Amino acid sequence: MKAVMGYMTAGTKTEAKEIVMALLEEGLIACANLVDKTDSYFSWEEGIHHAKETMVFFKTRQKNVDKIVKHIKTMHSYDCPCVIFWDITGGNQAFMRWIQDVC
Repeated sequence: MKAVMGYMTAGTKTEAKEIVMALLEEGLIACANLVDKTDSYFSWEEGIHHAKETMVFFKTRQKNVDKIVKHIKTMHSYDCPCVIFWDITGGNQAFMRWIQDVC
């Protein structure tokens, strides 16, 4: 089982929570952490912008990545939502088994 960490940003905490709850209900993620009111700075449409966003970190299995991206894109308010993943290469093995069991 290959576990991955996912990362997403959302324009509001409400939007982030709705997406997380849908992913949990579909069994696509094991858990998520929301960090609200993050200062984000980014280039978009020929300008530099600042926004308060909610960061979302979630744990899942590699096999769910494509489904998660598709699901987020259908629910997200952004034209091009940030959804990225990286491999989890170590950690508490009991926690890793829990990720596998949950999703």
